[in-house]
Amino acid sequence: MAKTVTKKNGNLQQFSKAKMIRGMRKSGCGVKDAEWIAGKVASKCYDKISTRKIGLMVLAHLRKEDSKAAVVFNRVFSRNWRGM
Repeated sequence: MAKTVTKKNGNLQQFSKAKMIRGMRKSGCGVKDAEWIAGKVASKCYDKISTRKIGLMVLAHLRKEDSKAAVVFNRVFSRNWRGM
């Protein structure tokens, strides 16, 4: 059974490792680091996990691997979750 994630608005969406990688790449993270982090985070995800929890896990790994990408990712991630 495929995992789903719970979006900020409460909707469920199919989990996408590619979407995680795309978000990290847009923040300036290298391909290898993005794929490695996505694999680590994906292995810890469970059905109906919130996208906020996924984002926080990604951010924690980015801070260790690529501090510049972490700053950009955090800026976008925080803006999307403001008020929650």
